[in-house]
Amino acid sequence: MLDEDSGSEGSGNWNSQSYDFVLVTPPANGIVGVAPDYALPYTDEWWKGVFRAGRKVKLSPYKLGKTEVTYKLWKEVYDEAVKPEHGYTFQNAGQKGSDGTGNDEEQPVTMVSWRDCIVWCNAYTEMKLGSDEQCVYRESNASGAAVLKDATATTACDAAYADMGKKGFRLPTEAEWEYAARRQNDNTNATDYGEGGSNVWLTKLNSASGAKDRWDTAETGEVAWYSGNSGNKTHPVGKRRANALGLYDMSGNVWEWCFDGYDNNPASNDAAYVQGGIVTDPQGGASGSARVDRGGSWDNGVRYCSVGFRFSCSPGHRYYGLGFRLACLP
Repeated sequence: MLDEDSGSEGSGNWNSQSYDFVLVTPPANGIVGVAPDYALPYTDEWWKGVFRAGRKVKLSPYKLGKTEVTYKLWKEVYDEAVKPEHGYTFQNAGQKGSDGTGNDEEQPVTMVSWRDCIVWCNAYTEMKLGSDEQCVYRESNASGAAVLKDATATTACDAAYADMGKKGFRLPTEAEWEYAARRQNDNTNATDYGEGGSNVWLTKLNSASGAKDRWDTAETGEVAWYSGNSGNKTHPVGKRRANALGLYDMSGNVWEWCFDGYDNNPASNDAAYVQGGIVTDPQGGASGSARVDRGGSWDNGVRYCSVGFRFSCSPGHRYYGLGFRLACLP
């Protein structure tokens, strides 16, 4: 089900802090959507997650960061990447947590746009692997397409192609994020999304990641920082209880960017991702510029910690309650 990895593969010539991953192995025969038979915080569609009734999604195995990217890691990569010999450019320099002050660099990085994040992922890949050959984010799907290195090149970034066969670091897709946020080991506060006698227990849509009860109980405070318990600020990563996969802060602390384009209907572009008769590794809507972010934050009410809540922002948006975590191939 899970494994840990320091993310230290390769022999790049930049120094770097380690970043720990969890191996996520989704069911080989897919995740079968289920309609909730319990109350959600609200009835709007954006509280219902992406694994909807009538939709079946297959996800390839992947690794997901145990924590949100810290300011410490962000800054080290950023400072090297912007040097002339590396040639990266960003829209924003990033901020240490919610206010940018204090000495605790284990705060999640905030005030970074989606464009900044995909370019930073490429920079971190080059740092760790020694070249940009395995960078995920490219200008197109053409062979030899240029690696995206300039977050101020808005048109190129917004049309980014994610080469999912590359070994580099990237943002999770929305389906990857939600599956990892919701995966449970048993039926405690969970619904079965499996088929053919194979149980796939996912946390109920009205609950925080790893919680054993619904969003409006004290249980949420055990797993998430939100406006009611955060003291109006972010906190160092990994201080609340982890979920069943060993992932921290999947609910609360900061919202997390996903790669996907946002559509109110998460299945709107499924036809583009059908392989062998099943939707495989979808990447969201085909039109519009908004990008998905998930999980709630220190600055939002407790209901937004619910694992089913979907949100979006423009790719150039930045906010002191918005950060990201990394994904990559196993």
